[in-house]
Amino acid sequence: MNDNSVDAVFRILQGDIQGLTRNDIGLPFDQLNIDSFGLISLRARLEQLVGREIGDDIWTSATCPADIIRMVSTDAICGEVSPSRETECRSFNINMPQMAMGGLSESWLFKELGDMHWNMITDGLGSPSSALLDGNGNRLYATFTRIAIRVGPLTSYGENDGMVLRKTSFARFGAGMFFSEIGISPGQGRAQLMSSFTSRGESGSNSSLQKGQPQIPPGCKIPRLESYPAFADQYRARRGSVPAGCIFEREYEIVPQHDINGVGLLYFAAYPIISEICLSKFEDQRHRGLTSKDVFYFGNCDENEVLLFRLHARAENRDSVAYEMSISRKSDDSLMAYLVTTKQTAR
Repeated sequence: MNDNSVDAVFRILQGDIQGLTRNDIGLPFDQLNIDSFGLISLRARLEQLVGREIGDDIWTSATCPADIIRMVSTDAICGEVSPSRETECRSFNINMPQMAMGGLSESWLFKELGDMHWNMITDGLGSPSSALLDGNGNRLYATFTRIAIRVGPLTSYGENDGMVLRKTSFARFGAGMFFSEIGISPGQGRAQLMSSFTSRGESGSNSSLQKGQPQIPPGCKIPRLESYPAFADQYRARRGSVPAGCIFEREYEIVPQHDINGVGLLYFAAYPIISEICLSKFEDQRHRGLTSKDVFYFGNCDENEVLLFRLHARAENRDSVAYEMSISRKSDDSLMAYLVTTKQTAR
């Protein structure tokens, strides 16, 4: 590796490790200012720089930035990427399973969009979800990190109306970050989804999930992004910010039969509904139709956890009302999600 390559790697390290200097490159990662998402981002940026995948056996052997600098010159190369030409599209008649409160169900929409995104990943990797493993043989679980939806409003969709969800883009950055965009019609709606992977640590607790990434098969048909997406940059900025003061707070006890998914994790689609249940205790939501929701996911929890919902901001004008909310674990007050919601008000 030449001096210019070393400088490029160091600049990438500085982008994900705040305050890093060349005197710090021998320090262990747990003594530096980088979290689990930062490590995923770092790995993806490095893979993009060197033009090949970094194997799990190599990646997990790195304990400090100096190891990273040496690591990127190793020969851990996967096959070339072939762009996918397949189209993911689902058509529906809106009936009772897709409805709630006289309009389109937000819970159903999140689940369907998430399932489309997940199917794109497993199809692209050529593996059923239950068989996805990292390079060390650990079972991997899909982890949504951000979902942003603009639609609507949900109250404008009625019984027996037609609806189409169509993939407009799908790609990966490195081997650990996956991005999709799905059009929602009628209404010219759009959903953007971003996900990574986790595995359970030695404790087995959902509050200590470890980040991981699948092995990319030779000839993988999931297109690779050439630059770090703005959607991920915005997530990283939100992850690094501290929520404003609290207007309203309420506890929520998890209902396992509703909130916990098939692999024992708090279901990604439960987060927005938990926020809506708690928000309705602050003020009546029955005559407001969702037009946008942006969910930033930061953590998970066990089924016996009590959650803390907090309302941080509320702004209303003649036609809409906007909320900023968060969900945290009560046991350690760790932030699990931040949600930004806009609703159309009834006239």
